[in-house]
Formats: sequence, structure tokens, C-alpha cells
Amino acid sequence: MQLKRLIINGFKSFADKTEIDFVSGLTGIVGPNGSGKSNITEAIRWALGEQSAKSLRGERMGDVIFAGTDTRPALNRAAVTMTFDNHDGYLKNQPDEVSVTRRLYRDGTSEFLLNGQDVRLKDIVDLFMDSGLGRESFSFISQGRVEAIFNSKPEERRGIIEEAAGVYKYKQQKTKAERELANNDDNLARINDIIVELKHQVEPLREQASLAKDYQQQSGEYHQIHQTLLALEIEQLATEQEKTQGEAKVTKETIAALTAKVKDLEDQSERLSAVDRQFENQLNQLNDQVLSRSMKLENLSGEANLSSERSANAETTLADLKERLARAQQALTEANQRLKELKTKTTAAAEKEQAIKQELAQQKQANQDPAKLNQQVEVAQNHYIDLLKSQADNKNAQAALQKDQQLAASQNAAHDRRIYELSKHAQDQEAKVTALLTQQQQLQAEVDEQQTAVEQAKTDRDLLQQQRAAQQEAYQDELATYQRSRARYETLSELNDDYAGFYNGVRVVLKHKDQLPGVIGAVAELLEVPTAYQQAFDLALGSNLQAIVTRDEAAAQRAISLLKQQRAGRATFLPAAVMRPRELPSAVLQLVEGAEGFLGTGLQLAQYPADLAHVMANLLGSVLMVDTLPHAIAIANTTHHRYRIVTTAGDILNPGGSLTGGQVKQGRQASPLARSQEARHLKVQLQTLVETLKAKQADLTALTKKENVAQAAWQTASQQAQALTAKLTTITSQHTAQAETLRQAQRQLAAAQQADTAQADLSAKLTELQHQGKKLVQDIAEAQATIENAKAAVAAATASSTQHAATVNALKTKLAVTTNDLQTLNDQQRQWQTQARDAQAQATDLQQRIEHITATAEETAAEKASRTATIANLQTELKQLKADQTKLTQQKAENRGKLSQISARITTTYEQQHQAMATSEQQAVALNRVKLGLDARLNTLAEDYQLTYEAAKEAVTADHAPIPELKSKLKLLKRGIDELGPVNLNAIDQFKEVNERYEFLTKQQDDLLEAKQQLEETMHELDETVKTRFKDMFDQTNSAFEAIFPQMFGGGHAHLSLTNPDDLLATGIEISAQPPGKKLTRLSLLSGGERALTAIVLLFAILKVRPVPFSILDEVEASLDDVNVNRFGEFLRHYASATQFIVITHRHGTMVAANVLYGVTMQESGVSRIMAVSLDQSQKEAIN
Repeated sequence: MQLKRLIINGFKSFADKTEIDFVSGLTGIVGPNGSGKSNITEAIRWALGEQSAKSLRGERMGDVIFAGTDTRPALNRAAVTMTFDNHDGYLKNQPDEVSVTRRLYRDGTSEFLLNGQDVRLKDIVDLFMDSGLGRESFSFISQGRVEAIFNSKPEERRGIIEEAAGVYKYKQQKTKAERELANNDDNLARINDIIVELKHQVEPLREQASLAKDYQQQSGEYHQIHQTLLALEIEQLATEQEKTQGEAKVTKETIAALTAKVKDLEDQSERLSAVDRQFENQLNQLNDQVLSRSMKLENLSGEANLSSERSANAETTLADLKERLARAQQALTEANQRLKELKTKTTAAAEKEQAIKQELAQQKQANQDPAKLNQQVEVAQNHYIDLLKSQADNKNAQAALQKDQQLAASQNAAHDRRIYELSKHAQDQEAKVTALLTQQQQLQAEVDEQQTAVEQAKTDRDLLQQQRAAQQEAYQDELATYQRSRARYETLSELNDDYAGFYNGVRVVLKHKDQLPGVIGAVAELLEVPTAYQQAFDLALGSNLQAIVTRDEAAAQRAISLLKQQRAGRATFLPAAVMRPRELPSAVLQLVEGAEGFLGTGLQLAQYPADLAHVMANLLGSVLMVDTLPHAIAIANTTHHRYRIVTTAGDILNPGGSLTGGQVKQGRQASPLARSQEARHLKVQLQTLVETLKAKQADLTALTKKENVAQAAWQTASQQAQALTAKLTTITSQHTAQAETLRQAQRQLAAAQQADTAQADLSAKLTELQHQGKKLVQDIAEAQATIENAKAAVAAATASSTQHAATVNALKTKLAVTTNDLQTLNDQQRQWQTQARDAQAQATDLQQRIEHITATAEETAAEKASRTATIANLQTELKQLKADQTKLTQQKAENRGKLSQISARITTTYEQQHQAMATSEQQAVALNRVKLGLDARLNTLAEDYQLTYEAAKEAVTADHAPIPELKSKLKLLKRGIDELGPVNLNAIDQFKEVNERYEFLTKQQDDLLEAKQQLEETMHELDETVKTRFKDMFDQTNSAFEAIFPQMFGGGHAHLSLTNPDDLLATGIEISAQPPGKKLTRLSLLSGGERALTAIVLLFAILKVRPVPFSILDEVEASLDDVNVNRFGEFLRHYASATQFIVITHRHGTMVAANVLYGVTMQESGVSRIMAVSLDQSQKEAIN
């Protein structure tokens, strides 16, 4: 099979209908850049089903329709038709000539035709799948695809072998199987959740059903005996009530008499108590006065003693201070006298030291060092030699300048003409350089600006890529969370809709809720509690969670009638119209609110419909929620065990004092309350997740669009930067050459100008040298005189040096002794100054202390006299107060004796009264007990058995057993019933219903597991097929690659290798090559041309192993040199016998190999045209 004809109409730049006939062998398509050559390749790809506008160099698919030019309007339709010669039956079930047509209209409508018949895009894709002619197959090979081979990673490179191996359809089948497996797993997980829930119900219901019959048998006998016992106990309690009432009447009369006697005695006691209190008050006042005066007297006596001690101490201290003051004044006088003497000696020593220093300075000044004078002689001689040398240099320089001056004068006229010519040439070159520099600077600024734009565009693109990747990952994570939550929500919804876990009667009523007006719902559906307290509410409410709330009693009656009609069991109803709240008294609530660990009442912690608050108050108003069991016990003791208390761990303290607790069974079935709450939370979570997913999807779409725009901006900026850089390079080269020319002209001009000014410079230098010569003659004479004087000074200094040294040493010794004496006198003077200051400070301080002590002693004497008089007065007052105190104490004792006698009589009477009251209370308790017993038994008969006492008494036989025996038998029956535990009387019907559903879902589970196994086996078979086909194709391609490489390169060898041969589904492919004269290395280490040629060899190897009917090559040899292009053309001719080649090229070697050349031109702007040329051998040679 081969491509016979291509008709393009309105596709991109082919505005007119263009028909191209292809022949066997090699067809070349040539033309200048931008003429539309690649549009032919894209037209073929588009006709074969390409769906990516980006792959066709467009933003959207409508861009492939001719957009119009300045002289032509835009078209409304693009159409491409490909005709294939199918005589060899390459396309199965198709005629000898197959035509494929694709049309696209401006409104977005598409048409696909196969042999003139309308078909789907999928039909076109399926027709060419694994035929080697798909839009991604080796029928289309571009320069970019060649580059992708050597630029891609080994794992990405395996896709080339996969395409050649034809495993695409197997991978599609595996992808489909994976999707089906995922759906199967979702369904299986949902059914597993339901089965787990049902399994938790089946076994308990099975056990409950087995207990139901035993319960019915024992409970019937229990009720019969219970009715007889109740009737006999009522009769016995009525007799006891009558007897106790008579005894209580007598006791009340006795209590009244004793109460009157107690009142009379209490009146007498109150009068005596008033007198006693009066005596007590008077005595307290006297005691206070005595105590006050005693304390005051004691304080004054202590102060007097203290004053005496202070006076004696002051006299002793004063004498001591006066003695110390005299000694301090004497020391001060002695220190001042000594300072005066030292000051005189110090002044004399300082004057002596100064005189010695002056004499020593004069001796040093008068003496001259012979060594220094010798140095001066040597310096003067060196200076004299330097002057003689400078005089010789000066004379030589004058002679040379005079010679140069004569030569410059003879060349003066020629230099003037040369300077003029060079000056004009330099000015011209400088103008050119300035112009080029300005142009270069402008271009450099544009390049810098464009490079900045490129970097910014790249940064923007990279940032958007990172943001899109992060957003994609976040979206996938959020989607996974949504899918898990939705699966769980659907499972819970299914269980809630079926009312799983509810009693059968409750479930029947709730399922018929729409047919029962006034039925609101179960308590578990209406409550919402904090998650942390969920277990506590489950245990606190117990079976009340399944109680059904109705609007009124009529609605409850209708529901009960339904249960009776369907024999569906029983249910508890809470009519909202008649329910009354049960809440804690405010005093109790205030008491427990301050208790440690108290969380609130059940009503406070729960949420519920506002119109049902009184119903929930009935259930939870008096239930206390506490954090721990110890805190619960403490609160129970505070409230006297009158209320139910529940801890967060599920421990329960019942009214009356009993406790229920322990470990809740792990893995138990979730309560209806827990399931309802979880479903509500999941519903809210799903709504939030949906909004989040929408927002993330929108963000992802926006980021993708921004990324595309940024990519296009980066490509455009890069192209503009490259163009500007090339232009800048050209201008820079021109500027560099012109600047060098300018520098040469400037150097020549400078040399000429220097020669022109040389004569003037020579005259000036000669004059200056002559002046320097005269000056040197004077300097030499002065240097000679200096040397003679210095030598005379050296001789004189040597003679006086010895005598002067002895005098200086004697003065230095004398100066050292004097300085040491002066230092000693200064130190002594500072010591006596310190002693004088200390003596003065001590004397001043002692004088101040003497004055202060003298004043204090005078004040103390005056205070002592005053205290003595006050003490005498206080002693007289204290004696009188103690006498009054003794008299009042005797009177109080007499009154207290009378009061004790009255109190004893009151105590005796109280005891008698209390005994009577205790008896009365016992009688009242007995009466109350009897009444409660009667009421309880009558209520039990009425509520449990709907019987009156008279009816129950008539049923009692004359030969009934005694009451103790009946109680014993009833206790045994009760124990037997209790041992059965809670019994669900509807368990048999419930078990049947749940078990049928359990078995049905188990069968579905088995079916899904079987389907999962089949899908996994299918996926395994597909993997094995892909492995086999991939390995076979790889081995064949490697063999062909090893054979073709030395032919294409003219030597060397190469091979393909697997990066992970143990994992054929994921292994990458490494390419190793050894061109002639080089070492074996990886593809990435070769030069650009070698890599491109190696990649082309690989493509030829694949075509050799799996030839395709035709192949389109789009400038794949662009990066090859001429020698390799010629080899490329030879290979094309070699393979053209098996494959029809259509080559888009610019290279002569490829053109020579072509049988037919099509030239693409754009004579009219924006419109491509085709020109065909058949080439004979002479024409090929002309091209070559």
C-alpha cells in the first residue's frame, strides 16, 4: 500500500484546491522558509485524526482554516483528502483504493468520511491503529523527533520501540481494564461495608431468635404467679395499714403534751440566760479595763528601766568620747608641724635637682661626637662625586641636542604636508567609529532589554509550571479524599435508608413514615451530639435512641395500629403534645455546676429541633455528663444519688446508688446515633469538597492557560533576542575593525606632529641644559669647601671628647642622688597629709557625737520623772477594778446554777419528746411503706396486666401456695428470665429479613471478586503480550541498528541496551555508539552531528524491522554535514523499494536522491502553490 494522492483545500496557507500525486520511491518537497512546506505534513497528520491544535502549531483547531490575506478573504472550511492504493490488502476489509476525508467548518462542525461515507473520528483512528500509519507512528519523522531521541531520558526513549512493536492497542486495553478494575474495587468496597454492617446484625439476631421462645414460655408462668402474689400482698398490706393508723393517733397526742411542757421550760431558761449574758458583758468590760491598765503599767515600768540604763550608758560614752577627742586634736597638731618641716626640705631638693639638670644640658651641648662628624665628611664627598657625574652627563646631552637640531631643520617642509593629510584621514575615521559605536550601544541596549524579557518570560513560565504541577497534585489529593468520603457516605446512606440496627417495629414505622402523618422520626435521627460524648449519649439513652417522636398521641396510635396489622413487633412512642420536660432543680444545677469534672446536662450538650426541646428535656434534662468516674461519684454523693450520671467513658451511676461500667466491646456495630451523625458530617464535608474541587479545577485550568501564554511569550522573546544578538555581533565586528583603523591613523598623526615640534623642543632643552651646566660648576666649588670644613671639625672634636665624658658622668651620678632624695621627701609629705586629714575628720565626728549624747541625756531625765507619776496613778485604779471583778464573778456563778437546773429539765423533756417523735416517724414510714406497697402493686396490676384488685382476687384459688413460697418460685422464674438477658421478641422476623439480604449481598460480593480475578488475569496476559512484542522488537531493532551504523558512519559500531532488563514494562533504552576513531560512549557524549546521525540510524533500523507503507521526513537531515547527507540520500533510495518516502528538505544530497521534486512557492503573499518536477539523471547531476 502507498499514498496515491493528497488533496488540500482551505487548509492553512493552501487557500486554493491543491492536488499532489505521489509516486513510488522518494518524493522531495522543497521551497524557501515560510512557503508552507510543513503545512503539507500537518495536513496529512490532521486527516489521519490529529486532535491537538498545538501539535499543528495553533491555539485552537479553527486555526487550520485559511485565515485570509490582504487580498483574499478568509475561508469558512478546511478539507483534506488522502487516497491510498490498497491493492495489496494492507488495510484489512477495505477496497483496492481507500480515501479518507476530514472537513472542519468555521462554526466548529467536523466531518469524517471513509470512501465517501460519513464515519466517526474513532473509526479513522481504529482503521490505522497498529498499521504504522497513525498520527504518532513512524510515518511522520521530523527534526524535532530526531532531537527527542538523543535528548530524551532512557525511560522516555522506550516509547520508540513500543510504537514500532504495535503495543498501543494492548496498552489501551490494559488502561480500560484498570478503569474497570477500579470501578469493581469501589463497588466491592461499598458492598463489603454493607456486609460488615449486616454481619454484625445477623449473628446477634440469630442468638436473639433462639432465646425468644424460652422467654415467652417462662414469662407466661411468671406473670400468672405474679398476679396471684400481688392480690395476696394487697390484702395483707390493707390489714397492716388499718392497725398502724390507730397507733399513730395516740403517739401524736403524747407529742402535743410534751411540746407544751418544753415551751414553758424554754421561757424560764431564756430569762435566766438574759441575766447571765448581762453579767457576762459587765465582767468582760471589767476584764478589758484590768488588762488594759496592767499592760499600760507594764509598758511604763519597762520604759522607766530602759531610760535609767540609757542615762548610765550615756555618761560612760560621753567620758570616752572626750578622751578620744583630746588625742585626735594632739595628733592633728603634730601632723601639721611635721608637714611644715617637710615642705621646706622638698623645696630645697627640687632647686638642687634643677641646677644639676641645667649644667648637664650645657655639657652635652658643648661636646660634638667625632663619629657623626666623620659621617658628615662622607656625605659631602658622595655629593661632590654625584655633581661631577651630572656635569659630564650635561655636556654629552648638549652635544647630542645640537646635532638633532641641525637634522630637524632640514626636514621641516615635508613634515607639514604629512601632518595635514594624516589629520584629515584621522577625522574621517573618527566620524565612522563614532557612528558605529552609537549604533552598537543602541543595539546592546536592545539586546540587554530583550535578554531581560527572555529571562523574565522563562521565570514566569517555570513558575507557572511549578504552580500548575502543585495545583494538579493538590487537585488529585482532594479528589481522592472526595471519592473516599462519597463511598463512605453512600454506604451510610444506604444503611440509614434501610434503618439498619433499628428494632423491627421501629424500622417498619420509619419506613412508612410518609404514610403516617405526625410521625417525626426516631430520637437517634433528631439528636446531634459532640463526637467526644457520643458513646456517653449512646449508653445514657440506650433503647430510647430508637424511641419514635410523634406530634401527638393520635399519630402514635396510627403507628401502633400499623404494627399490629403487620404483626411487625413493638415500638416506643414519644408524643410531643403530651410530653413534659424533666430538668434539674435550679438549686441542684447551681450545686453541680461548680463541681470538678461536670460537663453539663445531656440537654445542654446536645443539639435538636427547637420545637422538640421539651421532648429532649424529658430524656436528657436530668442526666448529668461528667468527665471521669471519680468525679461522677463525688457529684453523686453531693446530689444524694437522685440523678443519673454518665461519664465520657460510658460509666453510669443510676439513681439509688447502683453503678454500671466496664469495657465496651470493641468492633461492635455502630449505633444509629453514631451512624446518623457521621452521615450528616460527611454530607457537609462532601458539599465543601465539591466546592473545593470546582475551585481547584478552575485554578488548574487558568494556570494551564497562563502557562501556554507564558511558553509562547518565552519562545517569541527568545527568537527576537537571537535576531538582535546576531545583528549586534555584526555591528560589533565592524566597529572593532574601524576602531583599529582609527588608532593606526592617530598613531601616524601623533608621530608626524611629534616630529614637527621636535625642533622647538630641542632648542628649549639645549638652553635648559646650558643653564644647568653653569649651576653645576658653582655646586662643585661649594662641595669642595664643605668637605675641608668637615675634616677640620673632626680633628677638633676628637681632642676634647675624653675630658667631656668624665664631667658628664659625675653630673649624672649627682642628679640621681638628688632625684632620689626629692622622691623620698614627697612620699613622706603625702603620708603626713593623709594623717592630718584623718585626725581632722575624727575630731569633727567626735565633737558632733558628744553634743548629740549630751542633748539626749537631758531629754531622758525629763521623761523619767513624768513616767514615775503616771505609774503611781495606774496602780491605784487597777486595785479598785480587781475588787469589782471579784464581786461580779460571785453573782454570775449563782445565776449560772439556776440555769443549769432548768437546762437539765429541758433535756429530759426533749428526750421524751424525741422518743415520741421517733415513734411517730416510724409509724409514718410504716404507713407510707404500706401505701407505696399498695400503690405499687395496684399500679403493677393495672399497667402490666390491665386488672383491678377485685378481678385479681377472684382469680386466686383457695389452694394457693403461701406467699413466701410464691415469692421463692417467682424469684427463680425471674432469675431464669434474667439469665436469658435482653430478649428481642421480634428477633425471628428481623433475623429472616436481615439474613436474606446478607446472603444476597454475599452472592454479589462473590461475583465481584470473580470479576476482579478475571480482570487481573486479563491485565497480566496483556502485560505478557506487551513484554513479548517489546522484547522481540527490541532485539530485531538492535540487530538492524548494529548493521546499519557502520554503513552510515563508514565504520565504527553501536548497540542498544536495556537499563533494567528484569522489568520489560518500564525499562529504559540506552544508546551506545563508537564512531570511527573514537571510544565507545553513550549517545549524550557525542557531538551534535554524530548524535543526529545516530538517531537517524535508529529510525532506519526500525523501518528495516517494520517497514511502513509510506513515511514523511521533515528536515531530519538538517544538522548533518554534506558527506553524511549524501549517505542519508543513498539509504533513502535503498529503502524506497519497500517504503514510499516523502521528504521535506533543503539539502542537495537529499534532492539528488529524489525521484520527484515538488516546489512550494508563495508567489501570492500568504497563499502556497505547488510545482512538480520529475528528475532524470542529468538533472540530478546538475543539482549536485
